[in-house]
Amino acid sequence: MTTHFDTIRLPRLLCLLGLVLALFAWAAPRTAAEDYDETLDRLSRLQALATDYAADHDEDPILLTLAYTRTGDYNTQMWQLTAGARDTEFESYVAQQDSDLVALQGMNTVTLPNGENIDFGHLLASMNLVYNGIPITGSWGGDCMELAQEYHGQASDAAGYAELMRGTFNIDDNGSTSKFGDQDLRADLDSVVVGSQLTKESNIADALRSYYDGLTEYDRCYQFISLSFGTVDTSSANFADTVYNAVVQDAGMQLLFYMNGMWTTEGWTIDESYAPAVRGATDLLAEYLSGAVNGEKVKSETNNRLVAMGGQALADALTALGDSEAASAALAAAEEGASSTVSSTSAAIEGAAETLQNNFNVKIFELILLVVAAIAIFFLIMSCALFVSHRRR
Repeated sequence: MTTHFDTIRLPRLLCLLGLVLALFAWAAPRTAAEDYDETLDRLSRLQALATDYAADHDEDPILLTLAYTRTGDYNTQMWQLTAGARDTEFESYVAQQDSDLVALQGMNTVTLPNGENIDFGHLLASMNLVYNGIPITGSWGGDCMELAQEYHGQASDAAGYAELMRGTFNIDDNGSTSKFGDQDLRADLDSVVVGSQLTKESNIADALRSYYDGLTEYDRCYQFISLSFGTVDTSSANFADTVYNAVVQDAGMQLLFYMNGMWTTEGWTIDESYAPAVRGATDLLAEYLSGAVNGEKVKSETNNRLVAMGGQALADALTALGDSEAASAALAAAEEGASSTVSSTSAAIEGAAETLQNNFNVKIFELILLVVAAIAIFFLIMSCALFVSHRRR
């Protein structure tokens, strides 16, 4: 039975409910935008602290800033070998000055101004490697490798792998389902474009804000292709070959494949059982890139492509890992020109291989010191034993 009171109250409740829903709908996009702005504000504050800290410690504020954000999967042995170890003293300094900045560690989804989602933690970590002169390993090459690992053994050729991978490649995903979802893909491409522009004097937050202002998929992919592959016709069948070759001929990727059991030291080449899966992943990426730029011929203003660490740095990395045989094989391949895929580099990238090599040389030097110390201790013990034995006589 409906009373007069219910007849009056129900329309009011419905109106109130409608108002609440309208307020939620109005607030939703503003929340996403605030998350983006707040993230860049934190990043700017972090770099300001890095700049102050670097002035007293002879460090690079860009590396301090980007390395600070790397945790979990972005702080493994591979990442430390290539991107560098995080500065624990700097982290303590940040905690004392602005504890709110810890929110930049372990980041995942951030909504960009154009409404797209991106894995922001992946973006910053990959930018760290790009700035170090290793533009493929931590970004799109690494994701192609992970996709190949996931589907390994499930097809007989590259075409078969590509069809299987199509179901998860570039899907709307935050990393919980796909090894190479849309958020990872955007982070891969954007890290190369923005990371390649950074210098010690750059403001990372401003560079990102400028890049994302009015960004379209076409612009993103065109810039990425130009930087990664130079002048190239994306409608040509050779474009897929170019993308695949860029992966397997890249020294940083060779190190990554090696550390994941996908590379053989005999002939220094990719393991033949993994090659079709890797090719399937790179073919999908080439197809996506070509579609994004409408199959156009991409022209590079400088005709220079980003380049990873050189063969010597790769050999040093393998030596630091304790595999001298692999180091010799990699160095021999580099000397034969197997790892040479580009003509020149940007200024930031030219010094990266030397920095990386020096880091590895330090590790090797420390290992030698440990060995020498052990030998010295051994002889000290033997001398003491002989002395005691002589005294007893």
